[in-house]
Amino acid sequence: AYDPNPLNYNIIKQTQDMWRLLDVLDVARCAVVGTSMGGLMGVLMANERPDRIGALVLNDVGPEVDPRGLARIAGYVGVDVSAGDWGEAAAQLKIVHAQAFPTYSDEDWLRLARATYRDDDGRLVLDYDPALAVALGQMAKAPLDLWPAFEVLRHTPTLVLRGALSDILSETTLAEMKRRFPAIETAIVPDRGHAPDLGEPESLRAVADFLATIEIAEQMGG
Repeated sequence: AYDPNPLNYNIIKQTQDMWRLLDVLDVARCAVVGTSMGGLMGVLMANERPDRIGALVLNDVGPEVDPRGLARIAGYVGVDVSAGDWGEAAAQLKIVHAQAFPTYSDEDWLRLARATYRDDDGRLVLDYDPALAVALGQMAKAPLDLWPAFEVLRHTPTLVLRGALSDILSETTLAEMKRRFPAIETAIVPDRGHAPDLGEPESLRAVADFLATIEIAEQMGG
């Protein structure tokens, strides 16, 4: 259900929801794989309960958000659009996101459409609350200094993925993250903007290898 208060669409509230979900599922410790805002939620969770977060995979997000990308996202989030069929929905997504996914096939766009739209009495509509734009606008007005929160990366095993074409996580920010937190691992996903869909061979390989290493270390008590 959509939240009657759109300002609740923020990482603090959503992180509280994640803790409740993990408690219900009786998950005492886990690795968090987070895309964009999900990555920021993972960082917050590692700060709040480091005993429960064994590792982080941050997909195209860091402590600084490129304002170009934020402006682009603000331009389409919350816009009321609909489609008559799945082909039209895929075409709409291609118009908005072609720069981020230049190698997507027609099948890829259709897959993205089915993950983004829902059938509402025969009309396809975006499957998220349009009021999300309200929360996004508030975040843009009051940007936070997130570098202190990212200090948790010093003692949390972390993999950072960056889309080579990303307008959210800049090369400069990723380089600064690596300078400040030299233990983190990084991987660049070619032909992707914000954000890699994690189905790319490069993404799958990087995440699988990283988590396998973490699992071995956990088993050995490291």
